[in-house]
Parts: sequence; C-alpha cells; structure tokens
Amino acid sequence: MINERNILIWLNYIGGITYETILDFKFFFGELEEIWDVNENHLYQVLPNNKKIVERILRTRNKDFLQRIINDDKKDYSIITILDESYPKKLKNIYNPPYVLYIIGDKSIKSPLIAIVGARKSTAYGRWAAKKFAKELADWDIGVISGLALGIDAEGHKGALTGDGYTIAVLGCGIDQCYPKSNYNLYCEIREKGSIISEYPPGVEPLKHHFPARNRIISGLSDGVIVIEAGERSGTLITVQHALDQGKDIYSLPGNINSSQSKGTNKLIREGAKILLSVEDIIEELQYKYTLKNIKKDNNLQMDLSNDEMQIYNIIKENPIHIDLIAYKSGKSVSEVNMLLTILELKGIINQLPGKIFVIAN
Repeated sequence: MINERNILIWLNYIGGITYETILDFKFFFGELEEIWDVNENHLYQVLPNNKKIVERILRTRNKDFLQRIINDDKKDYSIITILDESYPKKLKNIYNPPYVLYIIGDKSIKSPLIAIVGARKSTAYGRWAAKKFAKELADWDIGVISGLALGIDAEGHKGALTGDGYTIAVLGCGIDQCYPKSNYNLYCEIREKGSIISEYPPGVEPLKHHFPARNRIISGLSDGVIVIEAGERSGTLITVQHALDQGKDIYSLPGNINSSQSKGTNKLIREGAKILLSVEDIIEELQYKYTLKNIKKDNNLQMDLSNDEMQIYNIIKENPIHIDLIAYKSGKSVSEVNMLLTILELKGIINQLPGKIFVIAN
C-alpha cells in the first residue's frame, strides 16, 4: 500500500505540493516512500516555509486515510498518476506537469485535440465562431479541449457536441464541482459524451488561483490553440503563453478593431499568430502529424456515389495515385476507370494532376 504511486495521490490530496516539490522530496530522501516515515524535522528541511503543509502531512499520514482516498468504492472517477502508462504523454514534458489527474467520462485522452479559448464576456460573433469551428473540427474527428467557462469556452464544447465530436473540459476545481453552476447541463453532457479532467481532488472549491494553473493543462494536451476573442489583458493570454512555452501553434480569429474583445486577438496576429479564417487553416498544419479525413464528407459521399465510384474514391483518398495503379487495385479496365474518374472530377470530388495522377479535392 505504501508505494510511490499511492504517495503521489496522497500528497496531491493534501494540496499545495507542486511537481517541483515532489522532485525536491525525491532528491532529498532518495525514495518518495520515505516521506511516510521521516520525522517532521526532515520535512521542514525540504519545506522550511510551509508549516501548514508539513502539519497536513503529519496529520494525514495514516493508512486509514490513505485507504479512504485510494480505494473509495463509491467513486465514479479514475485516478491517473504521472507514473501510469495511461498518463498523457503530451503532459509529461511541460513545465510543472500535474502529477495526478482525476477523470470522469471517457478515460482515454484522444488525439488530435485543439484548444478553443477566449473571453467570458464574449460577443455574439465570438460565440458563433467558437461553435462553428468546434463543429467543423468534429467533422474531421478532431477533439476540442477547453475550460467550461462562460462565453467562448462553453460554446467550443457545445459546438463539438453538436457535431457529435469529442470534447474535454479541464476544471479549476474538483471534478465533482461544476463551475460556473450555470453550465451544469453542459457539464453533465460532457461527462456522458466526453471527458472531465482536473488535477484537483474531489471536493476542492473553484479558487481564483486554480484557473491560471489549469490553463497549462489545456494547452499541454492540445495540438494547437484557437483564440476566438480576448481583451488586451485577458486571462486567455495566460493559456497562449503556456502554449508558446510548450511549442504549440496559436490560431487567432481577427476581429473588429473597435471591439475591446478583439484587441487581444488582433495583437496576437500582429505578433505572429496564425490568422484563422477557416478550419482548413488548422487542417493544413495537423495533417503533417495525423492522418485526417472529413468524416461527414465521407458519410455524405457514401450516399451520393455509386458503388463503383465509391471504390475508386477510396483508392484515391489513401494517396495521390496514377490511373494505371487505380485500374490494377480496382480490378477494372483502364477505360472503365477513366470513365469513373471523369464522373468524380465533374462532381468536384477529385482533381487530376499532370501525368495522370489523381488526388482528392480539398
């Protein structure tokens, strides 16, 4: 029962102990498990200015307490530590990674993921754009991650769900808390169809300083960050800074120069963020890392194409391909394939390149 993984969960439950402090413990004691037996003087050597944390360690250092937080039979959530195979690889290398995560809903963190963030006091245009881009990302089987806040965050989650996509809400409180409470119905829907994640144990209240900290998880799990609306001093820019530190792409939606909610996004563009005009701006970047396909488009094609046309389409969508190889793979004559290719070109589904090479139209 006294092992490194359980010690991590216990220290996280105590609160106020960062991953840097965990590393200090390991450096000082050699093994993290040693904390269970050392006297308070040794603890004060590692935490000289944290009397309250030392007191909490001493007060909770008993097996009954540990048993209760590790093996709560009534819990409807999973606990993942940085030692576990299922811990997201994208988070391991960020600064001050969360060493414990609590998850409700889908336990597998899917990729690719795009963060959609922005102002709580958003405009109608901003809310429309957040929902639009999230829904379009869902068409490409790209998940959306955000923070369940009012305004842009909430619309990003809603757009993903509307498009039957995957979404993750990262909370600045325990996963059993919904903040803000007005988003409770959305919180419940994400629990059912996506994932709720927090580094804070159940019962932890939504404290002000938790939200800037949770932003590093949002950007850390993402493959890029969309900024829809942000004031010049918006808290959204904290997420952007985390993302830049983590080497993530920033996509910024241009806005009205007279709107205070567009000052931050327009400034980001001026400073080098990628300008976001359509979902294809994101697809172009992600396709170098992932094999992407438009699920909705494929589903519609299945209804619009004959069986022979669909067969040719499926061959071409794998890679740009010569007509002779299409004929070989399909088992059809070149003349028959040529007729089917002409139909697909007329429908705007494929394009012909020089040398009788065929590709899927963008």
